[in-house]
Amino acid sequence: MGERAGATVVLFRGVTVLHAAMTVTQAVAAGAILQASTVGLIVHQAVGGTLLLVAFVQVAVAALAWRPGGLPAWPIGVSAGLVAAEVAQVAVGATGVLAVHIPLGVAIVGTAMCLAVWTLRARPARVLERPPVIAT
Repeated sequence: MGERAGATVVLFRGVTVLHAAMTVTQAVAAGAILQASTVGLIVHQAVGGTLLLVAFVQVAVAALAWRPGGLPAWPIGVSAGLVAAEVAQVAVGATGVLAVHIPLGVAIVGTAMCLAVWTLRARPARVLERPPVIAT
């Protein structure tokens, strides 16, 4: 695996761990909101906007971790699914429909955590180099 390919995998690991940590922060802030904390609401809103940005970046980095990084392609789909879920989460949260907002948040946290754990354990496929051409 080339140096550039290895760097993309390391970057993907970092972004997925950051994303997962931010989703957990969202859950903690949501708990604070349920305790009538104004700070919890401020943190939940601030992290929510930044979380979407990180999610979009994660999709692009997942593509780089696939090619040239050597990881499988399925994390791109999972990352894109997280973007879609998080966009829906913001919309549902803005309307105040907690019956959807809370379970969707739990699903997002679980998915982000599973993906982050997988990235930390994943090993890229070996990039096969062309054999040298021997002139006869």
